[in-house]
Amino acid sequence: MAKSRLNLQAYQQGILERLQQVTAEPEANRSRLAVYAGSERYLLDLRDISEVLPVPTIQAVPLVQPWFMGMANIRGNLYAITDLARFLGVSQQAAVITVESRVLIVHGDFGINAGFLIDSLAGLRSLDEFKLLNMVADVPSHVAGRYEDQQHYQWEVLDIALILEKKEFLQVAA
Repeated sequence: MAKSRLNLQAYQQGILERLQQVTAEPEANRSRLAVYAGSERYLLDLRDISEVLPVPTIQAVPLVQPWFMGMANIRGNLYAITDLARFLGVSQQAAVITVESRVLIVHGDFGINAGFLIDSLAGLRSLDEFKLLNMVADVPSHVAGRYEDQQHYQWEVLDIALILEKKEFLQVAA
């Protein structure tokens, strides 16, 4: 068990180091953080996320929306943690936290201490690996693009700024 935990920590540390390297590279605008949330696959701009963490202790808050998980103390700062799949409506059930679950900390440039719970990481991906798909008429406003990978799975590019600006996101009270 200790060896698998060490390997998982080494993998996560490698992702974090690569995330920092890639955001400094000129072609960072072609790289995305690929994640799984609910039954969906998402691509996120690396500049929108400052950290990827194992799930911290989350203190539940009463009388809030079902997608709002609560508050977490991360290095002395409080962060509001949202179940991404539930907020986006792709899951009606509360997320099951596993060893692969992660919290994505939103970049400080947004001026909000927020994190999103995801089911697992799929790693860093270049948009060059994907085929761009046409946007459909009823695509949610927070989806900035749609892609298909070589295995024919569809991935949606999330616009974190639009999610953070949504009235629903800012109104956590039930």
